[in-house]
Amino acid sequence: MAEPAADRYQHLLDASTQRLEQLRRRDAAFATIRLVLFGAAVAVLAFTFFAKLGTGGWIVGFSLLGGFLVAAILNEPIRDAMAEQQRARKVTERLMARIHRDWDALDWKTSRGKLKTVQLEEHQKDVADDLDLLGKSSLFQFVSMAGTTIGVRTLAHWLTGVADADVARGRSDAVRRLAPRREERFRFYSLAAHVGDGSGDPDEFIRWSQGDSWLEKNGWLSLWANLSAGLATLSLMVLIASRLGVVPTNVAQIALGLAAVLVVVNVLITTVMLGPVHQIFSVAMASRQSVDEYRELFAAAAWLESDETAPDNRLDHLHRVLLDDPRHSAQIGMNALARVASQGSLRTSAATFLLYLPLQAFALWDIRVLKKLEAWQNTFSASVPGWFDAFGELEALMSLAAVCDENPSWVFPDWIDTDADRIQTAKLTSVALGHPLLSDRDRVCNDVTIGPAGTVLLVTGSNMSGKSTMLRSVGLNVALAGAGAPVCATRLSLPSTELATSIRVRDNLAEGVSFYMAELHRLKGVVDRARALASNPRCISLFLLDEILQGTNSRERLIAVTQVLRHLIECGAIGAISTHDLELADEPELQAVSQIVHFRETITPDASGNEQMTFDYQMHSGVSPTTNALRLLEIVGLG
Repeated sequence: MAEPAADRYQHLLDASTQRLEQLRRRDAAFATIRLVLFGAAVAVLAFTFFAKLGTGGWIVGFSLLGGFLVAAILNEPIRDAMAEQQRARKVTERLMARIHRDWDALDWKTSRGKLKTVQLEEHQKDVADDLDLLGKSSLFQFVSMAGTTIGVRTLAHWLTGVADADVARGRSDAVRRLAPRREERFRFYSLAAHVGDGSGDPDEFIRWSQGDSWLEKNGWLSLWANLSAGLATLSLMVLIASRLGVVPTNVAQIALGLAAVLVVVNVLITTVMLGPVHQIFSVAMASRQSVDEYRELFAAAAWLESDETAPDNRLDHLHRVLLDDPRHSAQIGMNALARVASQGSLRTSAATFLLYLPLQAFALWDIRVLKKLEAWQNTFSASVPGWFDAFGELEALMSLAAVCDENPSWVFPDWIDTDADRIQTAKLTSVALGHPLLSDRDRVCNDVTIGPAGTVLLVTGSNMSGKSTMLRSVGLNVALAGAGAPVCATRLSLPSTELATSIRVRDNLAEGVSFYMAELHRLKGVVDRARALASNPRCISLFLLDEILQGTNSRERLIAVTQVLRHLIECGAIGAISTHDLELADEPELQAVSQIVHFRETITPDASGNEQMTFDYQMHSGVSPTTNALRLLEIVGLG
């Protein structure tokens, strides 16, 4: 029997604790050694200086100082190992929090800013809000192990997009292959989180890569940079020759004056004209470290295996884009960019800035770096968007692979291929369907069938009995299925599906929109989406409506709900609607097209004789036999 994910993660945390403690002890030992060596070096050098001990004292003092530097160098790998171990521990803690649905422990702040870059259509925003697809305590927060903006955005689009059968099958195949590769996935999660925390904006980098050449508009600067370097070299040779007595002094003075003119001109050019160049550097090479991090991250896909039996699968495609293309793969491109970045880092590194100053003053070093950077841009610009798309896809697949690995009882859906005839009989069928955001301990599963076209699942029941949870369970599992993940069920079959919902509607006082009018606008959107798909034989609209049109009287509500459902049925949509208004279930037109089910409650006295209301959250056939609004009024003391 496979080890439960929670136990596996706990073992990793225990091992991480021991490893970190070992590294901390070694780091503390090196810190002591460094302190002793540095203190001894300072003491010996000071004593030698004041006591005039001679050469021997200086040798001992500088030897101790050299020992301090050696100890500092040897200490760096330990510090790096500690940082890597802490990142890996953070990943494991996140995975553990996900197992227990500990939303407070699941880091949300890191993803929140990246999610703001996600562009959704209005109906997608509505569905995401209704079903908790994005945001805090959401399906995204549960699923995501993405660390970079590209990965976050890709996963968010997958969870909110159309659940397309062909696309989902390809993703699911990749998820199955990634799920067993735990060690490689853990390293990838850690590295992606590190890159996401510290690197520049990939969107700006992509835009720069597709942009125009700055040097083409300022070509004379490249010529001047070459001329300036040549004149500076000539001046230096003349000055050296003058020191050797080969060239007269007056010629050397001319060379010195020329060098001074070059410095003045190049400083003016740098100050007045090269601001845009430095901006390009900040985007294309946010830092040498960020380029190296992305290079390492792309290279981390090297373990992806090819499948000769299925050469067109998603992982093979990602492997080709990231690694295999002999001329334009991401790995080759980022290696080339890293070489340019190492030259550009002379300006930003404290260790090399003194070298940068004369190079810029005499040879316009920035222009030389920009020329190489634009040559890189010309070579790889067509490939850059594909690199990041592929990486975002890989990061999303890695997130879904963890869900697959952690939940062995969940299953991948069976997709129903449809055409103009079969779309009329297509339906969503599930066995033991549960809410994926609830823990195993709290989850209650139900068999749910929605469809075929021309029918509605009418869910009745009292307040708090589980109607809304059931609707969200359906929607969340459809979102998981479309993304390519396993679903929280023992069986789920469905056609290609687009979700449309009206569950969590709000009024808008600022725009003068009442609650009832807000509901009508939302329902109009649901019907419009269904109409848009009515002529599509490969995709069906699945609507989920929860207690709709409560902002009006019962009689008009009954008429309005019937009219809305009539429109949806005419469009060939399938769906479910929940209500505690039993009059809806008595409406003849609705009865004719509805499969009616209900949730119920049980009221029993406790030891003190007070009534207690409990729910089994199980779905039963037929109309709800009970109501509980007045009972709840009494229980809270308002009866």
